Amino acid sequence: MNIALLLSIILLLISPHYSQTENLDFNSPANIRLFADHLYCEKDYLRAILEYDRLLEMQMNDTLLYKTGLSYSYMYDYPSAAQRFDLIPPSSPFINQSRIEWLKAKFLFGDYPKFKLAYVNQFVGENNKYQSEGQKLFNFSYLFTDEPLPSKEEFLSPFEINEKEKVSSFYDWKVDPPYKSSTVAGIMSAIIPGSGKVYVGEVSDGIVAFLVTGIFVFLAYDNFQAGHTTRAWIFTGAAALFYGGNIYGSVAAAQVHNAKITFEFNESLNIYLKKNNYYSPAYDFCK
Repeated sequence: MNIALLLSIILLLISPHYSQTENLDFNSPANIRLFADHLYCEKDYLRAILEYDRLLEMQMNDTLLYKTGLSYSYMYDYPSAAQRFDLIPPSSPFINQSRIEWLKAKFLFGDYPKFKLAYVNQFVGENNKYQSEGQKLFNFSYLFTDEPLPSKEEFLSPFEINEKEKVSSFYDWKVDPPYKSSTVAGIMSAIIPGSGKVYVGEVSDGIVAFLVTGIFVFLAYDNFQAGHTTRAWIFTGAAALFYGGNIYGSVAAAQVHNAKITFEFNESLNIYLKKNNYYSPAYDFCK
């Protein structure tokens, strides 16, 4: 089959498709909206925003503003998300949802002092569901900073009964984290080599440190007793090296342990908040 014949067959096969679509206006608002919604549901948020913005240039639409705000949030562009939610007018049916999403974007941006100020300016004094959800985020922000915590009763007050047990455990963890003192670890290893590592939880390393240091001390002593001064001093130097290294290692192990505790705490908070959608409403625009 030659190329010309093959091209003719292909054109013949696709010509009915063209005959059906050649009159479609792909730039009509309805078709732009269909395409944008498709991109949104496929989680292609950047291109969805571009298409929604084309529509917003033609006419403002609360739903599209809200969806572009969500799209920016899903892309972790929280400043842009907050700007979009801020554009939704008070008359919109999405006003309450957009306000809590706006607060959520401020929270996720990680600037907790500004987040708290935003909460005070926008939510304090109200008495509704969204104020309560905002208060939950506000209280959680204490757990991510070194600010003094409010009383436990005050901290737990906005949470539902089924939430309080887990949130209470976070509060207790923050108040009394299972840290290890690097000073104590160092002193313990200075007194008994390896004991600082055991204190931190590195039992096997502690036992090894104790045995190795002890062996070199014994060899140094034994060689001094036997009159082998050179070997004795070599073993003494090795013992001193392991002894000093063990003290330093115990201090470092305590610091690493504490960093790990802090990381696990923050990760646990983020997982819990993500599971609860940061106390913001969930919308399924793709049913």
